[in-house]
Amino acid sequence: MMTPAQCRAARGLISWSQQQLADAAQVGIVTVRQFETEAAKPRNATLAVIRFALESAGVVFVDENGEGPGVRLRKSQMSKEPIYVDATRSAVLNDGVRSINCPTLGEAKAEFDRLTPERKEAATITSLGRTYTAEEIERFHDKRDLAS
Repeated sequence: MMTPAQCRAARGLISWSQQQLADAAQVGIVTVRQFETEAAKPRNATLAVIRFALESAGVVFVDENGEGPGVRLRKSQMSKEPIYVDATRSAVLNDGVRSINCPTLGEAKAEFDRLTPERKEAATITSLGRTYTAEEIERFHDKRDLAS
């Protein structure tokens, strides 16, 4: 599973606040706070969605290998391929300051494109339980474009 220290370190790697993690994982901020401070241990299903949100943002969890568990960032060079998404699905854009509910992923991408470079860096878009990092958002293409 994931330790509280790994969770804190993972957030630090991607510059996410506890609120951003809670939003991406669709859990309460109190859940994140209590887990990270070891005040409470959430259910395994809750830990799984928190971990999934962090992994979706580019974090790789390293199991204990004699040196203890850890985290690292996924290689950014791994894929520069387009990411084909269903632009008609609803989405939430989080730019590090506020969350914007958008009726479509296409509108969330348009909002993202209007952000300042500094805000883009911290931005994520969540749709259908998947959170996309700024680097991934830049590679969005509508699935309908494949039919053309």
